Amino acid sequence: MTRRQDVAIDEQAMSGKLRDALAAHLYREAGRLGLSLGASRVVPLCQSLLREPTQTSQVERHPAGHFLQESTLFDTYYAENLEVHDYLHLVSQEMRKRLGQYITPSVIVKYILDAAGYREEADILDRCLADPACGSGIFLIEAIRVYLAALRRAGNPIEAWYPRVQAAFVGVDVDPIACLYARFNLSLLLTPAILFWAGAHPDTSLPALPIYCLDTLRTIATELGAPRLFSYDTPPLRLTDSFDFVVGNPPYHKIGRLNGELKKVFRASLYGHPNAYGLFLHAGLEMLRPGGVLGYIVPRSMLSGLYFKNLRRFIEKQAILREVTLIAERRKVFENVLQGTMILTLQRQPVPPCPAKTAIARSVIDLETRQTSSAQVNQAQVVRHLNGISVWFVADTRRTYEILNKILSHHSLLSSPAVGCPAKTGPIVWNRVKPLLRSGPEADTLPLVWATDVGRFSFAFGSAGETRPSYLKVNSRTHRLVNKGLSLLAQRVTAEEQPHRLVACIPESFCIEHVAGYFVENHLNVIQPHPDAPPIDLYYLLGILCSDVIEFFFRAMNGNTQVSATELNLMPIPRCDREPQIAALARQLQDTIAPVAMVPLEQRLNEQVAGAYSLTPDELHFIQKTLAENHWALEHLDDR
Repeated sequence: MTRRQDVAIDEQAMSGKLRDALAAHLYREAGRLGLSLGASRVVPLCQSLLREPTQTSQVERHPAGHFLQESTLFDTYYAENLEVHDYLHLVSQEMRKRLGQYITPSVIVKYILDAAGYREEADILDRCLADPACGSGIFLIEAIRVYLAALRRAGNPIEAWYPRVQAAFVGVDVDPIACLYARFNLSLLLTPAILFWAGAHPDTSLPALPIYCLDTLRTIATELGAPRLFSYDTPPLRLTDSFDFVVGNPPYHKIGRLNGELKKVFRASLYGHPNAYGLFLHAGLEMLRPGGVLGYIVPRSMLSGLYFKNLRRFIEKQAILREVTLIAERRKVFENVLQGTMILTLQRQPVPPCPAKTAIARSVIDLETRQTSSAQVNQAQVVRHLNGISVWFVADTRRTYEILNKILSHHSLLSSPAVGCPAKTGPIVWNRVKPLLRSGPEADTLPLVWATDVGRFSFAFGSAGETRPSYLKVNSRTHRLVNKGLSLLAQRVTAEEQPHRLVACIPESFCIEHVAGYFVENHLNVIQPHPDAPPIDLYYLLGILCSDVIEFFFRAMNGNTQVSATELNLMPIPRCDREPQIAALARQLQDTIAPVAMVPLEQRLNEQVAGAYSLTPDELHFIQKTLAENHWALEHLDDR
């Protein structure tokens, strides 16, 4: 039996169970509402509600009739605690991770809708909202709650609610079982509206709920000119340029091999290995009408990551940033997943210029209580172009942006000719050379430096013991990967919860001892002066990179656990008369073992670095206070 047959059988069995449950629910609620609907009416209703629509339909709107006034019955369905039935318990954890399928907490859904301007007091009754990866329908559920409240506020009769909702929402998902659950969930929420509509139109079949089992990316690609990429002849609806709001939680996963036609259609936002959420961001903007608003929860990696540089550029051309809110908490946003996320709200051009809201929420609870600190700033404060690469800086105070401006002003970047020390990624991928690894030195081996060997102002070769063999054979494959001479080594993978994101050292005695060279694995970045560059002391660079000033700068631009060579190359490096003092302090710090003795040395280093960037003592104090508060908050997230 094929996978497709398995899915069809599962969907059929699930549909039968949900249809029976829905029928029992409708019978019970019809009785509570005082409506007499027999099996001959309820069964077709269930079939209509759970079937996939074959075409978009606009239902005739009827004049006012029976309208529920302030009844607890309405609140039963409108209440925020209505349970959303999630089908993901049927999917293995491994499959969920591979497909990037995770249910979104309702707190985040409500926050995104509000940030997008989808509120009951707003002008939304004739607006259309879509979720292009709707899953079980949680975004649609919350949005329809808002919409029902707006209908009630406008005095629309309850029997007219269903056709209004049916025309104002679209959910799309590639998973047929997800679509089935979404229809079931919407049916529960809309039960009063469905039953009153059915009572008022006894001889009319109920229009299907607008939940479509489609591949969003392929559908949009076809609409944008790609050859037809799916089997049916005519898509049941048009997605591009069709919606006033696009909201959701797109899937997060790398795409190994992207279809050639998809690659052509989405090429403006692609670079390197594509990730599904990047494609859904591109697709979401294509779905919007001019002036429409997109609200997603996505990984923070797109803020500065190299693979998302074209996506950022595409967004900057097509939209304005309305809001970027980082969620510092990584453990509790999605169940059993460690993922850095942010809420991104965009408005499709053309729209008048407006300030962007940037914020940092320490936890999901802060989103619920609206205790996030935020700043309203010009778009140019957030979006920067450094060395031809677009980078987004996210902070929660205007003063942070003022200090970032000073750090960026009039200073050359690490990779620029004025500094001439481009960072590169260590070339050794250990599992590709596993047969060549050795635990001890041999005649044809050289040392292999692992990320675990590098600390902040410290180096300990072989610190991981036998778990990471410290020598690698030199042969025809590896000889060109040998590193020679003095180098500054910086860890590539550090977490936001760590006190320092930039962890680096200069293993001077090690480099001198191994004059023949050494290998560096790919979880480290290597910084060495270019032969044609002006003279510079690597210890000066070490002092700059390990300072509180650059720690503050880096955390404002970096959104993930990677400290990439690309990002290091974007670090502004002052060339000034303080270089000898900073280099001397960095050397002292690397030679100092006692942590207590390092404290005053580090403070002197930070004061010298702040002076190199023309920062005042008060600005340095603000930087250090911000770093300390953020670290304390991250350490105590689990206490809340």
